[in-house]
Amino acid sequence: MSGFGQFDAGYNRHEDRILLRITNVNGDEFRLWLTRRLCSSLLTDFKVRTSAYRVSMPDAGMEARAVVSNHDTVLRAQLEQQAVVAQQDFGSKFKPGETFPLGEQGLVVEKVNLQPNGKADGVHTLSFHDAKGRGISLGVTVEVFNSIFEVVERVVRQTKWDLPVSTSDVPQSTLLQ
Repeated sequence: MSGFGQFDAGYNRHEDRILLRITNVNGDEFRLWLTRRLCSSLLTDFKVRTSAYRVSMPDAGMEARAVVSNHDTVLRAQLEQQAVVAQQDFGSKFKPGETFPLGEQGLVVEKVNLQPNGKADGVHTLSFHDAKGRGISLGVTVEVFNSIFEVVERVVRQTKWDLPVSTSDVPQSTLLQ
């Protein structure tokens, strides 16, 4: 996907899933359904495993990220997520896409993956795929990666799924651009 635009998430009670919508500057909208099971994994194991990529480390490459202890990294990533939240505009109105490359119904996500780029600039590839391997990959900065976690955590708090979330007390809007 080229030219990231906005993303938005909302809980659909009928489907008992979260719909994550991502747009690009070309007017494409990618709709991704996140199940309770996927969100549980995303907000626990995946979040911990990717913590080193959620922390800004100026002038530090992959080697420096590997040296930081897991506990310290998770804590630093959570603090950085809170700092990103304080600087983001979560109140803007979401502008829906005009075309739907994954279909208007979207995909039920089975797998989320982060592929580090191996460079110190902090842009990595975040991928969402369904059971058939269809999906999207987008380049994410530390800020965007943390913002995606924030948006998913905010919506999970509204679901009554009793999943672990650790967000700061900020307004419940779920839009980021």
